[in-house]
Amino acid sequence: IKKTKKMKKLISLFVLMTLFTLNLFSQVDTVCVSAVGEQYWVTPTAGSTYDWTINSGGGTITSGQGSDAITVDWGSTGGLFVDAITVVETNAAGCTDTVTLDIFILVPTVTPIGPFCEGDPCVVLDGTPLGGVWTGTGVVLNGGTYEFCPTTSGGGSFDLTYTINGCSVVTTVDVSPTPVIGPINHN
Repeated sequence: IKKTKKMKKLISLFVLMTLFTLNLFSQVDTVCVSAVGEQYWVTPTAGSTYDWTINSGGGTITSGQGSDAITVDWGSTGGLFVDAITVVETNAAGCTDTVTLDIFILVPTVTPIGPFCEGDPCVVLDGTPLGGVWTGTGVVLNGGTYEFCPTTSGGGSFDLTYTINGCSVVTTVDVSPTPVIGPINHN
């Protein structure tokens, strides 16, 4: 059968759609940067053994190797790690099956602010990725936007926390008190 231009386009479209569909259904787990004690498991089969491998993401198996469940401490580099975890199940007959899991290590970041004086105006707080929640002394929600307000916090050093998908980062903000000056005196 001779492939026509139209058939080649259809084949290309089919391949692209297949790859897109496979990508939609791939497993991706999101963890926080430097997360500890993350647990992974498969449904156990009587008589089977399990060989787990951490292929990328800087993770270390801390317990469970050989069983149907492991505990992992993750590294300090963020990003998507394709096939980061592999488990090979070997049944009593010696037959094997392999499954992998992609890991996305989330690293929230914030734009530092300050220092401030007590009477300074509020400033918008910036965290990445977008959509997280800010907390801390002096943090206010103004029309859907988180701001830090030195007039609300007063003087001092304050830890502000940005949290998204269970991952947090803390930044410290310093606010100097407004000086109290007496009247002008004249002799």
